[in-house]
Amino acid sequence: MKKKIVIIAAVVLSLGCIGTLQAFTNIAEKQPQDIRGIIVDDYDAAWYEQQQTLWHKKALTNLTDEHAWEQCFSAARYADMLNGQYGMTDRKKAVLDEMAKHIPNSFTYCLSMYQTERDMQGVDASPWAEKALQHIPADIDRQNTTMLIAYLVMKGELTEADKSTLHSLALSLYENNAFPSYLLRYADNCLLGMEQNALYFENGDVSFYAPLILQEALNIHTDKIIIPVSFLFLETYRNALCRSLGIKPFESTKDYSAIDNWGDVYFQDIVEYIIRESHRPAYFSPYESLAKDNGLSNKLYNEGLVFRYSTHSYDNMAVAKRNVEEKYRMEYLMEPQYANEEQWKGSERLQLNYIVMLSPVVKNYKKSGDTLNAYKLARYLSSAVMRTSLSKEEKLEYISLLGEKQK
Repeated sequence: MKKKIVIIAAVVLSLGCIGTLQAFTNIAEKQPQDIRGIIVDDYDAAWYEQQQTLWHKKALTNLTDEHAWEQCFSAARYADMLNGQYGMTDRKKAVLDEMAKHIPNSFTYCLSMYQTERDMQGVDASPWAEKALQHIPADIDRQNTTMLIAYLVMKGELTEADKSTLHSLALSLYENNAFPSYLLRYADNCLLGMEQNALYFENGDVSFYAPLILQEALNIHTDKIIIPVSFLFLETYRNALCRSLGIKPFESTKDYSAIDNWGDVYFQDIVEYIIRESHRPAYFSPYESLAKDNGLSNKLYNEGLVFRYSTHSYDNMAVAKRNVEEKYRMEYLMEPQYANEEQWKGSERLQLNYIVMLSPVVKNYKKSGDTLNAYKLARYLSSAVMRTSLSKEEKLEYISLLGEKQK
């Protein structure tokens, strides 16, 4: 019987929603720690506030030390972010005012101003990003690299110089091992299950940067169009995307202000317009908002690691099983970790998508009597969960999705 698999992505954490609290680090240590961001570490706002203080003290010992000022600003930015504050807050303004005095026109100051003004209503922050692009340091780190990549993608219309810069930045992430390989392997599997020339609507940092790295560094999956869903609310990006797909820019005569959940409706209208007019297969990464029982989620079908958009029902379980048996490469989940590769606490939960999205396939194998494939897939999924740093209780909770009692 053909039926839609129930969306259970509500338990999957998109990268932008991670906020598990971590114990406060002892201030007596007096040693600032590198601010690596919420996609790597899993700290609370208090930890970042503490780090801002420590990095500020360090910056005052050498007023032209860009690294210290950058770390101080990043700590302030994440502290604000985790407190739900954006734009030119008092916290960030205090750091930026000092940076303006001591390192004006520097790459660090320009990029920090861009990050701040980007979140301010009605402010064009692009001049700051363009200035930063003119002063990219040779030792640019991962966070600043991804920030500039995001800017170039949001920009939409790129010059040949912009395209070259985008390629170089993405390539540097790969060559410098800036993203753990397990994140790239996961992205590769997601893309492997898609049809040619597909649209991939994704949500979260990893599900955007990882496939982009694969395209730019390894020249694979280049037929796929990676679309960060949050960017669709930007007219410049949206119009450029439509032009690249050979369709007219999205226009609507609806009065969205009269709709309570106007954001969801507006987003669905944009997405369905792009899918309909481009005549391309469309897929979505799993994230919490897709668990809502609304018009869009009711047209999404689990095909393994991603949801496919369809206006009619079909045997999506058969497609998911084919992806598992013929396309996905999950052997690495069972292999020893030959390289002592770091697991990013802020994004390792992406590994849980394996068991959340594929556990229905295990159950289907069991129901049909295919115990061999059921056992093989269950081993992969269990291994994906066990490699995380979750507690034993949390791991068993996820493994229970396989329908078996765990000891």
